[in-house]
Parts: sequence; structure tokens; C-alpha cells
Amino acid sequence: MARSRARRKTTAVQRNVRQGGDLQRLHIKVSSPRIVMYQVMRGMGKSLKGLLGLMLLAVIVLGGYRGVQSLFLDNEKYKLQEIDLQTNGYLDHARVVDLAGIDLEATIFAVSVEDVRERLSALPEVVQCDVQRRLPGTLKIKVQERVPVAWIQCESVGFLGRRADGVLIDENGITFPCEGALWQASQNLPVIIMITAKSEDFDHGTKVKHVDLMRALDLMATFSEADVREEWLPEQITLINDYSMELVCHNQSKAIFGMYEHKRQVENYITIHEHCLAENRNSDNPGMKQKIKQMNLMPRKNIPVEFKKQPAQPEEPVLIKPRMPTTH
Repeated sequence: MARSRARRKTTAVQRNVRQGGDLQRLHIKVSSPRIVMYQVMRGMGKSLKGLLGLMLLAVIVLGGYRGVQSLFLDNEKYKLQEIDLQTNGYLDHARVVDLAGIDLEATIFAVSVEDVRERLSALPEVVQCDVQRRLPGTLKIKVQERVPVAWIQCESVGFLGRRADGVLIDENGITFPCEGALWQASQNLPVIIMITAKSEDFDHGTKVKHVDLMRALDLMATFSEADVREEWLPEQITLINDYSMELVCHNQSKAIFGMYEHKRQVENYITIHEHCLAENRNSDNPGMKQKIKQMNLMPRKNIPVEFKKQPAQPEEPVLIKPRMPTTH
């Protein structure tokens, strides 16, 4: 019997087993010129498809633009025929067209309503602006303008008062230059004169930072709320110092006002003028009619009033007690 051959012992190799019992798979990447060429050709095919897709998209966009241009932008049916301008101020069609850069030969779709709105809203004299298209050929522009109440004069900052190139201010204290038809409409407004001011206190289109100027506007607002005859309304207000201002009315009489208590002072102002007017009406001598030269309304009692010189009339000021308001 043949002698059996002894088996050789080998060392057991531990398999790399993942959790769950699955054997780890071996991934082999084979590379050859044929495989590389195939991968390159496949990548070029994908790129070509993407390029063709982009070209098709560009053709669609261009065709759409051409269609929109043909149907709307260049269509004579929608040519700009009318600008419906609605404003509470003095902007006219010619100035709006010039400032907004509107092409009168274009269609309403070729005019950018956003651009027109932004340009007009940027004007210091404009509060707000709304622009809309109305088919087939109307551009509707609605503008709310600031309403000026006075001219500003101060040589140190270059404000020259009542002039065609002057500066106006509205009731809220916002300044803006006199432009276009504003001169014709505003040349009879009163002038507020400042002795000194700083240029940084003024930025057209925003509220002024000059405190005394705002007090003068408060005085003017009090006059507008009161029942005052035309000849006694302010023609000029000069800011004398930080506690008083001088008013010259249309009949050239003067009055000193304080910075506060304007309602009381305006009531006394009207009472004194009305009293003088009543005395003149009852006078038997027309040549002896009294005319007020100036008054100081800052005192609460014994208001000094100076009359213009008349024959046989004292030169010293006369103290007049204001009429006390009646209580119910």
C-alpha cells in the first residue's frame, strides 16, 4: 500500500467581512485606448447635445424678442399719441418730456414707465409720481408737486430771495429751486430773510435743519389759519435773532413777533389793526387818519404801537392793551 502523502498545513487567511456578513467587493478599473476613446466620444456627444439645446433656447428667445418687437415695440398701432399729465402744480408737458427723456416717436411699450417714474420722482419739487400705460397710445402721468409758501433769502448760502432762479420752501420746510412755470405762480409769495445760515442746513428735496426758519414757517401757518385782511398779510419776514423776527405786511407796517406763542400774537396783531381801521372810519377828519408804523407783539400786556407821524400827533409810542378773549 502506498504510503499516504502528508498534507501541508497552511495558515488560515481571515476574510474581510463587512457588518452583516457581505464580502467586500473588489472594483477593478480597466483602462485601454479603445475604452478611453469610447469615453471621450460619449462625453463629446453629451456636450454637443447641451450646445444644441443652448442654441435652440437662444433661437427661441431671439424669436420671441423679434415677435414682441414686431407686435408691440415697433407696432404703429401702439405709437405714443398722448401724454395725460395730471398735476397739482406747474409741471408742463414740455418739461416732463425733457426731464423724463420720453421719445415722442416711439410706442408706449418702448417707453420705460419705471425710468420715467424714477426721473420725475427725483425732482426736489415732486412729492410722488405714478406712470401708467393706457392702450392703445396714451401715457398717463400723475404727479403730486410741493406747494411753495415762501421764498428763501440768505446771501451767505446763495439764496437770493424772490427771483426766477431763487429757492422756494413749502409748509413742511422742504426747499426746492424755482423751475419752469413756478416763477409766474410764486412771484407774489412772501420772502423769509435769514441773516446767517449754514449750507449744510439745506438739501433740496429734504427738510431744512434751520430751527429759526421753521419758526417763521409756523408763524406763516398761523396767519393762514386766521381771518386776516389781505393788506395785513406778511410780505416779508426777517429773522432778527434767535428770539424774535420782524414782519412787514402788504401795507408796509411792521410788527415784531417772538419765536413762540404765535396764535396769541397774531390775534393781538389783528385786534390792533382792526381797532385802528375802526377809528379811521369814525374820524371826521380824513387827513388825520392813523397809520400804524410798527408794533411789538412779544409782550403779553401793554403792547407798544408806533404810528406814522401825522400833524399834531405825539411821536412817542402809544401803549395799547390787547382785547382779552371772551370766555363762554
